[in-house]
Amino acid sequence: KAAGIEAEFDQLTQIKSTKSTKKAQGKIWIKHPNKLRWETISPDQNILVSDGKYFWFYTPPFEKGERGQVIIKKSAQIQTQFLNALLSGSFDFSKTKTAIETKGPNVFLLKPQSNTAGDVKTAEVTINAATKKIEKVSLVHFSGNETNIQLKQIKLQAKLADSLFQFVPDRNTDQIKE
Repeated sequence: KAAGIEAEFDQLTQIKSTKSTKKAQGKIWIKHPNKLRWETISPDQNILVSDGKYFWFYTPPFEKGERGQVIIKKSAQIQTQFLNALLSGSFDFSKTKTAIETKGPNVFLLKPQSNTAGDVKTAEVTINAATKKIEKVSLVHFSGNETNIQLKQIKLQAKLADSLFQFVPDRNTDQIKE
């Protein structure tokens, strides 16, 4: 019921094709109904921002003197109804025809209908019973990759500034519009 959420995350992605594991940490902000800011702090910094109309994928320069890069896409190219429902914590998956299976008292397996959730085959959501907040999301992708996102320091926010969900690249950033 909060207007927004702020949290830190630990992400572990198992990449099937290379049989490797990638770890990342950062912060996430979500403002209902469809705004998102995802800042990866380590190991490589990058920012994903959406104002509900556009997505900006920003990678800062790796070394001094280099240029950063931002890829700009319309939200409709990225954001699915399944993703919106999952991020909002509403669990209203009626539009995506998602099957929900209870795996435990606080663990739910979401199986979206094909072509309604991008590359996501299933999502397992763990909710803290005491705080009623989503603490963990485990995604299985059609590619065979698996992503586990652990949320911590979760704060429900009454208000988040819209400026947090805007991205204005500086003059040293290459822009790619798709």
